[in-house]
Amino acid sequence: MPSITVAQFADEIKLPAQTVLEQLRAAGVELKSVNDSVTEADKAKLMESLRRSRGGNESNKLTLTRRKTSEIRQADGSGRSRTIQVETRKRRVFVKRDTSELAAEAAKAAKAEAEQQASSAAQPTAASHN
Repeated sequence: MPSITVAQFADEIKLPAQTVLEQLRAAGVELKSVNDSVTEADKAKLMESLRRSRGGNESNKLTLTRRKTSEIRQADGSGRSRTIQVETRKRRVFVKRDTSELAAEAAKAAKAEAEQQASSAAQPTAASHN
């Protein structure tokens, strides 16, 4: 796999070479000049460092925005009908739930179900003894 220089990599991602060099150094990659070669591992290290520093962990929200345009006919004051364009905007936000939160909720549900089964099993035996 051919390795490329810092300058070529910077040109590829459309950033100044000096900025990319500084970011690589901050990520822990030992480079001295923009003519040094960058490996795929160095790029991965840079990406991980940038994600950590900018708080770019996985987004918990996904927003879907939908626009729908329709036309309605409406009569004005003089009795003439005219067409009016109506735009309907709809936004849905989906939130990714935390896995530990899901596990706790499942455990709570299982415990409640077990208690319900235990109480329903105890009631018929008490009724049969009367």
